[in-house]
Amino acid sequence: MADILKQFGKKVRDLRKAQGLSQEELAEKADLHYTYVGGVERGERNLSLKSIERIASALKIDIRGLFALHLSEKSGAKNKELISDINNLLLTKDIKILQLIMRIIMDIDTWLREAKQ
Repeated sequence: MADILKQFGKKVRDLRKAQGLSQEELAEKADLHYTYVGGVERGERNLSLKSIERIASALKIDIRGLFALHLSEKSGAKNKELISDINNLLLTKDIKILQLIMRIIMDIDTWLREAKQ
């Protein structure tokens, strides 16, 4: 159980930092105490669904985004960190921005494939 709490806490910390929020700011937005948020981030708290919902709302992400904890085992440590940072940033964007980003990524992928030929 402790492992999942630590992973969840790291996810909350990463998302909070990606948005430039302090623990105090996140706690205020989530209507939680800042020491509680600190305990969550350290993996010391077994959260209720209501607290999880409050944190997701404060971070302006879908609740499912807090549970995207595992990355591909094929990725190296540096790749995992970069993928996690990108994922955390994308979780804060609305659908129109995500669609634009997807088109850009697809164009870059096409360009890279054509450059290899």
